Parts: sequence; C-alpha cells; structure tokens
Amino acid sequence: MINNDVTHINTVQDEVALKEVFSPLWTRRWKIVCLTLVVTCIVAFYSSLLKPSYQASAILQIGSNKPSNTLSINDAFNESSASLEQIQTQYELLRSRKFAERVITRLNLTEHEEFNSGKFNDKLGFLAELSRKKEAPSIEQVVAEFHKRLKISPIPGTELVKITFTSYFPELSRQVANQIGQTYLHYQDEIHRASKESTSQWLVDQLEQLGRKLEASELALQAYREEQGIVDIRGVAGLVSAELTELTSAALRMSKEVDDLKVTYDYVQKHKNSIDQLLELQEITNKPAFSQLRVNEERAERKLNELSQRYGPKHPKRIVAQADLDAIRTNMTETVSELVMSLEKGYLNALEKVKGMNQRLEEAKQQYLRLTRLQNKFSQLEREVDTNKELYSNYLVRLKEADAMGNYKANFYVRFIDKAITPKHKAAPNRSLMVIMSFILAFAVISIVVIMRELLMDTLNSRRKLESFTDAAVLAVLPKFKTKTKKSQEPGYHTDNRFLEAVRTLRTALLFNSEQKPPKVIAITSSLPNEGKTTVALQLARSFSEMEKVLLIEADMRHPTVYKNLDLEPHRPGLSNLLAKTHQINECIIRDSHVKLDILTSGITPANPLAFLSMKRFNMLIKVFGNFYDRIIIETPPVNAVSDAVIISRNVDSVLYVVHGGKTKRDQISSGLRLLKQANAPVQGVVINQSENIDPDKYHNKYYNDMANIIKLPLRKQG
Repeated sequence: MINNDVTHINTVQDEVALKEVFSPLWTRRWKIVCLTLVVTCIVAFYSSLLKPSYQASAILQIGSNKPSNTLSINDAFNESSASLEQIQTQYELLRSRKFAERVITRLNLTEHEEFNSGKFNDKLGFLAELSRKKEAPSIEQVVAEFHKRLKISPIPGTELVKITFTSYFPELSRQVANQIGQTYLHYQDEIHRASKESTSQWLVDQLEQLGRKLEASELALQAYREEQGIVDIRGVAGLVSAELTELTSAALRMSKEVDDLKVTYDYVQKHKNSIDQLLELQEITNKPAFSQLRVNEERAERKLNELSQRYGPKHPKRIVAQADLDAIRTNMTETVSELVMSLEKGYLNALEKVKGMNQRLEEAKQQYLRLTRLQNKFSQLEREVDTNKELYSNYLVRLKEADAMGNYKANFYVRFIDKAITPKHKAAPNRSLMVIMSFILAFAVISIVVIMRELLMDTLNSRRKLESFTDAAVLAVLPKFKTKTKKSQEPGYHTDNRFLEAVRTLRTALLFNSEQKPPKVIAITSSLPNEGKTTVALQLARSFSEMEKVLLIEADMRHPTVYKNLDLEPHRPGLSNLLAKTHQINECIIRDSHVKLDILTSGITPANPLAFLSMKRFNMLIKVFGNFYDRIIIETPPVNAVSDAVIISRNVDSVLYVVHGGKTKRDQISSGLRLLKQANAPVQGVVINQSENIDPDKYHNKYYNDMANIIKLPLRKQG
C-alpha cells in the first residue's frame, strides 16, 4: 500500500514538473505565435522572389561483363568483368571538373543567361539587378555553379546511373543532361581507340619477346636430353622404383630370418658342450633323422629293460641289447653335432645374404636418386617450354582478334537507356513546403528559446527553484492575473478567484503558525519597485478584514500607489500629515464601506520621508492604532531601493517579503533579506507574486511546523 502511494506521489510530481516546464509556452503563446507568423511571412515572401527551377534527367547504363570461370591470360584483357571500384570510378569521372569543362565548352554555357543572372525574379527589379553579374563569369565560376546543379546518382541494385541537372530554363536542363551522356560516350570511344592502338603495339612487342624465350627454352631442353642420354626418363625411373620396392621387401624378410637364426646360434654357442641342453632346441628335435633315432632309442631301452628282468648283466642277449642302445646313443650324439654345424652354417650364410642384399639396395637407391634429379630437371625444362608455348599461342590469338575486330572492348559497356526530355513542371522552390517547414521550425525554435530562457533565469519561477531556495520560508504563491475593469466593480477589488484564494492561504499561514502567536503589525516590502507589494498589501488587508478590524497604512511616501488602486485624490492627507501634525486622524483615514477596513494613505510626499519614519511619533502612532485595530498592515518601500523598510521593521511583529516570480533575481532577494536580517527584522517569509509557472493549488496542503521552512514543498523526482 505504501509503495502504491509513493508511486502515485512520484507520478503527480512528474506531471507538475512537466507542467511548469511548458507553462511558459502557454503564458507567452501569443508572442510565440506572432513571432512564428512573422518568420513564416518572411520565408513566404523570400520564396516568392526566387526563380522557378526545372530538372531534367537522363539514364545511362554502365554495365560489367560476366567474369570467366577460370583465370587465364584472357583475364588480363577485355573479357574480365569490371570491378566495383572501376564502375565507381566512372561515376566520379562524370562528376569530375575536366568532364564538366568539356560539357560547358560544347554548349558554350559561359555566355548563357543561366550563369549570368541571379536567383531572384523580376518582382523586385532592384533585387534582380543586384543579383545579376556585371561581368561574364569565368570558366572556374561556371564549373563551380555547374557542379552545384549536377547530380549523379547510381540506382541501387542496377547498372543504371541517373544524370540530373537543375536549371532556371527547362530546355537548358534537358540539353545539359543529354550532353553529359553524349560527352561521356565520346570520351569512352576516345579511350577505346587509344587503348586499341597501344594494346596492339604492346602485343607485338610481347610476341617477339615470347618467341625468343620459347626458342631458348626448347634448345635448353634438347641439349639436356642429349647430354644425359635421356630417351624415356619416366619409364626408366618407374622400373628402378619397382626394383627398389622389391629389394626393400626382400631385405626386410631376410633381416627377420637372421634375427631368428641369431637366437638359435647364440643358444648353441652357449650350450655347445651339453647334449642335453642342445636336445631342448626345437630346430634339432623336429628334424626327421633325429626323430627316428629317438624312436629307435626308446625301442632299445624297452628291450634292454625286458632282458634285464630275465637275464643277468653278463648274459649274451643282455650284452647285445646294451651294445645296440649305446650305438644308437652314439649315433644320436653325432647327429646332434651335425645338426648344430648345419645351424651355424645356416646363420653365417644368412648374414652374408643380408649383407649382399643391403649392398644391392643401396645401389638401387643411388640409381633412383640420380634418375629423380634428372627427371626433375627435365620436367622443369619441359614445363618452361610448355608455358612459353601457351603464352605465345594466347598472345598470338589475341593479336589476331584485335586486328580482326578493329575495336577494343572495355571492361564495361555504356549506352543510353532514357534521354532527358524538356520538363513541364518546376522542381523548386516548393513554396508550400518551405512555408510549412519554416512555420514548424520557427515555432519549435522560439518555443525552445522561451523554455530555455525560463529555465536559465535566476528567479523563483518554478517549483524546482523554490526547493533550492533556503534564505527564507515560502509562505504563499500568488498567481498572475489580469484586472478586469467593470463599471459595477469597486476600485481595488479583483474578481480573480485563484488570486483571492491564494491570498486567503497566505492569511491562514499567518494566523495558524504554531511556533508563535499571529503577528498583529505586519510590514510588507519587496526588493525592487513594481513587484506587486501594494496589491498584496491591499488584498491581504481586505482578506483579514473579513474576520476582524484592520488598518492598512501606506508607508511608501516616495512613490505612493494606493490612491491609484482605490481611485482617490493623489494629494489627500495621510500618514505624512499625521506625522507633521497638520491634520487629525479622522481627516486622514478612509473607511471601506464593504468590510472592516480602514486605509491610511501616504499623504503629501515630504522632502525627507526617512526622517518622518524615524520619528518617535511614528512608533507611538503604531501603538495607538494597535489599541483600536485587530490587525495593522503596513506597505513599505523596496528594501534595495531605500532604507525606509529597515526603519519600519523595528516597529512591526512580522515582515512579509514580496517577490515577483518572473523578474526578481535571486541575488536581489538575498540582498534584501540580508539587509533586513542585519537589522534584526522579524522576517516571517517570502510571498511569490505574479507567478506564471507554479500552480498555487499545490500549496493548499501546507503545514507549519518549522519556522525555517513553513511551506513543505513536495519533492521532485530526481533523475
């Protein structure tokens, strides 16, 4: 709930601040409108003096050829597409100074009235005569003016460019637009012809150089072939490459076999004297001869075991069986020895084969490297011959084409699409648009100036400035109003309800101040003359008189104004007469018949008003009046003008300081308040008078708890 209330208060504060910013526009609306109309009329009159301008447009096509798919010698010539930079160059060429001089010379524009007369018509003869040039313009001046009226604009997304020329003469605008296109076409033809001649000669020179290079490269290739005896270098290199591959594979296989044999060889060498260890080699046990001996040994052992069970050791059969077994074992030992020797020979033979294979492989590598070097050199010479042949052929074809075509094709083509026609309607000035835009701009600029002037003025003309004002409390804000004079209306009375309500608010602020009792004698002063203190004093006195008996004393003897507001005689007796004892009280006081208000005017102006106000009689007079009246209001002179108000402030209970909301500067207010405070004057607060930007309705909800700040102004939303 609290958040909603805070949001609502902030919204209201924003609306009030915005209203205060734009209220000067409404206050000065008639001045803004009048100034805007004056500016608009001046622009309308100025536009009526301008000559009508006409525009003619021609359209050219500056197109690019389609690019080829592959990069070749053709790309160096006409078949390549024009780049974006090249086409943009053509646009800038159309805008160039040299190109403009060609067009001006062909149409003889230096003698044309277009560039000799001014921009004003003959409605005001003297103005047209002043704008007319006395001497013929130079070519530089015509070119500068020509560029201002020429517009080259490429049409987006197309190959078209629009040439527009603006002139006071319809026919001239058509001629210039078309002449620019024709001049550009002639210019391109000149470029093409010059390009063809230079290109043909260049091609002939290039062919001679290429012919010599081709002949030299062919001779170098043939000499190298004869020197190295090359018939078919690629075939020989292929055979050597295949042989090298086979030798490499064989060498790898043999190296693996040698590695396997080396393991067996090392084992044999280690256990050469141990038959039992040698018999563990699979290379021996897997041999067929040894396997048969193993079988025979097993049979002999079984037979010996059988005979041992029957016969004794010296039995002939047992002896024979034992001899057979020993013979078999001897044979096995010899066989193992033979197999071991065979393994050793096999390992050594394998080593020799690997050595021989590596030697052949190294020779094959050397042969292959030599052939590769020959082939690389041969290919290089051959490529040079082929490249020179291709270049020579292409240049020769291009030379034949250039001679046969008789014209040189550019990277882009140019042609007229639409030629300009004589315009029938003027293009400028658009008087309606000028008047409307001048009205809008003048209104906007003047409004901004008014707002900035109000914001920059160092016055109390806005709530934002009031918030930062701390020299005194703000008691009330009185709106500016217009006095409506009616025959039936009493002098000095105002019918503006807002002003009267603001005065009542001021009266309430004085009566219900909780810090002190309501003041009985109130002095009203200001910084400078014409701030409305007389009106405030009169209306405040009448407001108090609605409830009690009030006396209004005009103590400003230098420039009295109360008699004007009440339509009285200017030289009637008043305060100065009472102080000089020339008249009685009943002769000086005027009774207001409508309310309980008595008025004591200033009377005859004395030579030294300050001396009169400094008399003890003035103080005694105030005390005497205090016995008969409930409230006494004294209007005093401005503080910054004379010191009368400072003298009077010693005899009062409260001082109200009236400030003009739109004119009185802050330093003037501060200076006046400082003078009063130095004299210990009971300054109760400031009254903002004739306020245009502050809504006094916002001050109806004030409260008075702090003497230093009686008016609690709503805070503006910051940021």
